[in-house]
Amino acid sequence: MEDKVNTYLIVPTENVVNVSPPCLKLETFLRMANIPYNPIRGWRPSTKGKMPWIEYKGKDVADSNFSIQYLSKEFGVDVDEHLTAEQKAVATAFLVMLEENTYWTLAYYLWLTDHSVKIRERLFQDYSTPMKYVLFKLTQRTIRGYLHGHGIGRHTEEELYGIAERDLRAVSAYLGEKKFLFGDKPCLTDAVIFGIVGPFIWEVPESPQGMLITKELTNLVEHAQHMKETYFPDWEQLLFKQQASE
Repeated sequence: MEDKVNTYLIVPTENVVNVSPPCLKLETFLRMANIPYNPIRGWRPSTKGKMPWIEYKGKDVADSNFSIQYLSKEFGVDVDEHLTAEQKAVATAFLVMLEENTYWTLAYYLWLTDHSVKIRERLFQDYSTPMKYVLFKLTQRTIRGYLHGHGIGRHTEEELYGIAERDLRAVSAYLGEKKFLFGDKPCLTDAVIFGIVGPFIWEVPESPQGMLITKELTNLVEHAQHMKETYFPDWEQLLFKQQASE
């Protein structure tokens, strides 16, 4: 068996290990499951044209959820094994809501508002100026197409942020005063929440979603801190590596 899973992830910013929720979720899962991995950070999309993806035992697996399913089987792990059938159903519902709905409101703010200039400089810093602008414009066009195809991109900005608010309030209400979604032990959906909330509060705290979380839904901030402290004790070191290369 190969020692480590090659894991292809987007580069960190100076604020978050990964601004991409699927990438941050996958890396968090690997740490939750104690699966050794080799992080390869950069812009190398899968055959499906997206990130993250993995290579293991001669097999490429695209999509974070398919990667998690594959690795769970290969390594014989189940980070949701402590959940009841009812809890698994709730966890799945929240996972789908966050990844198929809330995620796109983050993508919108990151790539299609004034903040996109900062993303361009942070994520494409290793490229020459002409290539940086070309890659950025291509990514912007792709994100805009995804949003339109999904349908959420056809709404007004106010409506889009309203969707995010309803989603985030629902997660906050269910989390309540618990440390993790279902108590003292996290599950995969906790990694999904972390992957969404982390970028909002640390990368774009000025966004409507970030301000909502930090001012009103503070239990989501506490949840993100718990996840970071538990699974990323090297968080600052990872960010420093990115800064050192600037």
